[in-house]
Amino acid sequence: MEIRTNGYVSADGHVVEPADLWTTRMDKRFRDRAPRVESRPEADYYIIEGLTEFPVGLEGVTIEEKIQGQVTTPKGRRHAETRPGAWDPQPRLVDQERDHLRAEVIYPGGFGLQFFHVQDAEYQREIIRVYNDWISEFCSAAPDRLLGSALLPMRGPVEWAVEEAERIAGMKGIRTILIPAEVERSYAHADYNPMWDALQDIGLPVSTHSGTGTGEAIFAKIERLGTGLGVTDNKVLQPMRAMADLIWGAVPQRYPQLRFVVVEGGIGWVASLLGFMDHWWNDHRHWMEPQLDEAPSTYFKRQFWATFEDDRAGILTRELVGVDRLMWGSDYPHTEGTFPYSQEQIMRDFMGVPEAEVYQMVTGNAAQLYGLAEQETN
Repeated sequence: MEIRTNGYVSADGHVVEPADLWTTRMDKRFRDRAPRVESRPEADYYIIEGLTEFPVGLEGVTIEEKIQGQVTTPKGRRHAETRPGAWDPQPRLVDQERDHLRAEVIYPGGFGLQFFHVQDAEYQREIIRVYNDWISEFCSAAPDRLLGSALLPMRGPVEWAVEEAERIAGMKGIRTILIPAEVERSYAHADYNPMWDALQDIGLPVSTHSGTGTGEAIFAKIERLGTGLGVTDNKVLQPMRAMADLIWGAVPQRYPQLRFVVVEGGIGWVASLLGFMDHWWNDHRHWMEPQLDEAPSTYFKRQFWATFEDDRAGILTRELVGVDRLMWGSDYPHTEGTFPYSQEQIMRDFMGVPEAEVYQMVTGNAAQLYGLAEQETN
């Protein structure tokens, strides 16, 4: 199979933030509580106030084992062993070339995906401000190849989220805004309306990423449920809930210009869930609240995109979902990703798929959504 593209566009990549990012940049009144890497005899650990500490490993270091064939353990690692492209844009661009990438949408990795779980509102607001400033700097090194995702503070008054959204909208390198996939109070609640108003005016795609929420943090959940079920809940079930909450909450109906991206949850479940939602809507729409004017799948096909790395089942259901709604991602530098064998993985997963449709999913859809220059993508 030949794919006519001079570079894939990965809709899901990550950074691993520098160990001293918050200890050097946070406001002095928070500096002694800053997120940090703590070295112990057996390993390094990520420390974020109020959250379960977790070992350095799967967010970046163990990719070196993955390249060699198999990850044997996520423990016993050092933050400094992380692949340099995780926090330095220049080696990142080299790794993009190695993996045949034209551009990459970049989400937080080591620390940042955990920040929505932080309970202290002022503390969360400050650590997110630091992250957003840094990711803008990182992506500014090559803003047509490094497409940054900024975070919103979700504790405290909604005005804080609005203020940060408006601040980051003008920052170089920012191409999408990330909100948590799961919130304790449905996104249908009127308290969120000022945020939706602002995000619709700003016009950047709004992303929800697996493993993000305002409730129980991922590593606490893994300790409670076990690794397999804990990871499955965060990586698959949570994105399902995010999409269902937004659609059933009538958010896309009330804000038709908003564009949502469900990131790193796979796509094999999308057609099935939309089919169930449409069936329920057909039978019960006259009494359900909030009421939807159209079938749930209509809102998905109009305003949603979903990303995947290795999901043959999802590719085979593409006609039910809409080929133009699906976007491949490499998930660099996480070990469930495809670096540096993305081309080989794409050849396997897309076997038998028409070339034009492959191009849409591995390059065209993301290039269009994130405003990449057409002449540079085909």
